[in-house]
Amino acid sequence: MAIVTFILLSTLIAGLRGDFQPELLGYTATKGLVVVIVEIIALKLGCYLLSISSQSQLFDLIAYSGYKFVGIIATIAVAEIVNGGKGTGGWVGWSIFLYTFLANSLFLMRSLKYVLLPESAGSNGGPMQTDSRAKRNQRTQFLFFYSYIVQFFFMWVLTRA
Repeated sequence: MAIVTFILLSTLIAGLRGDFQPELLGYTATKGLVVVIVEIIALKLGCYLLSISSQSQLFDLIAYSGYKFVGIIATIAVAEIVNGGKGTGGWVGWSIFLYTFLANSLFLMRSLKYVLLPESAGSNGGPMQTDSRAKRNQRTQFLFFYSYIVQFFFMWVLTRA
């Protein structure tokens, strides 16, 4: 739902500026879907490389990926209203963008932590605990990178219209 709203809002704003062309619907949809697909592939690849065997379904990961569009919609809508149709630039656009980005990233960190970082059942001490701690540290760094760095880049790409 959010990606459809993003597509319609982006093309509506282009229409209000006098820049609407029917191809813009397809271009915006393609850009949004490519971001979601690349994000899912990167997340699955990271899970594979870090030996994270999670029971999460593909649809769950797609849903988590779609939450960024809520922040993008809020950023585009508020910035267009406040800036008088001049785009998402300026301090208002960046303030809304940073707030929605941080809220989305914090939500992803807290939600995906339970999906990608399951608690280990047995902790008897010894070398296995050290290995487990090192793997957990790598997984946490991957989760941070995904939740903050990757999300910032993709949200920034999608808000630039």
